[in-house]
Amino acid sequence: MTIELDVNRFAVWGLAPNTRKIALLIAERMPHLKFAVWDLSDFMPGFHNVRRNLIFIETEKIALDEVRRVIETNPELGNYEIFLGELKPKNVGRTTGSPANDNEDFRDAIVIIARKDFIETANWKGNIHMPSIERRVVDLLAYSLRDWLPISVDEAIDAFIWAVKQQDLKINSLQRYATRRYLGWALGIILAKLKEKGEIEKIDSRYIASGQRNLHFIKRVEEL
Repeated sequence: MTIELDVNRFAVWGLAPNTRKIALLIAERMPHLKFAVWDLSDFMPGFHNVRRNLIFIETEKIALDEVRRVIETNPELGNYEIFLGELKPKNVGRTTGSPANDNEDFRDAIVIIARKDFIETANWKGNIHMPSIERRVVDLLAYSLRDWLPISVDEAIDAFIWAVKQQDLKINSLQRYATRRYLGWALGIILAKLKEKGEIEKIDSRYIASGQRNLHFIKRVEEL
């Protein structure tokens, strides 16, 4: 299902200008394709050392290569690294536009990845959708922990903590999606630590209990 745009959970105005440009280009070239788009803009206040933007294009797997061709063949988009994959995105090259920056560490990246459904997305414009902030922060944790994309675990955790403190996140949605991504344990540990430090208050104890056990286990192992 798609839902009405909620400014606290989607903050679509936070998309970088280049992300909007890419989304509108795909929508124009592939008007019947349903896809979701997001980037790191909404989380920038929470980062400490992020030097590049990651632009995510999520759509059905049958369209992945066609979306890549649309992006690669447009010289006006500048120079990006491109990651593509059904489940695990891999570096497959670069766009052919003029390089905005020759430093590899600063080059922005476009991530084209398969999406099975558009549950918990909001319609932005036409066939363009945006995932909920709960799904986005969990995805960042997943990509960083698995070392699939150029974003560190520290950066992903910074984004998650900032979102938990600043946004009205739905913990049920966080837990459900984190479990689907096999990251329920990580979510529990982070929430338990934030609760321990007194940085979050209004949260059901059932979301904390398992995290506290896992956190205790980690602390005990560190003492060995």
